[in-house]
Amino acid sequence: MIREDRELLADLYRLNAALASLALRIMDGTASPAEQLDYAQRLSRAGERLRQRAVGMSTAVIEGTVIIPIRTAQSAGECEHGS
Repeated sequence: MIREDRELLADLYRLNAALASLALRIMDGTASPAEQLDYAQRLSRAGERLRQRAVGMSTAVIEGTVIIPIRTAQSAGECEHGS
């Protein structure tokens, strides 16, 4: 798992953990507008990061070293001739 994914999951965890308490305060009328706005902004940012992650999932991301095979003139000729 890449660092950005871990950070996103941690943010989503924190948002989830704070939601029940905020919901109760909203229901009993003690949640301030500033507190609600702060939560909404955090939720929107996390949602946008999650959306961007989903859009980017069309390509595989693997942490580590990428190894690209080198085509030699000989292997290129073998491919062309089917040998």
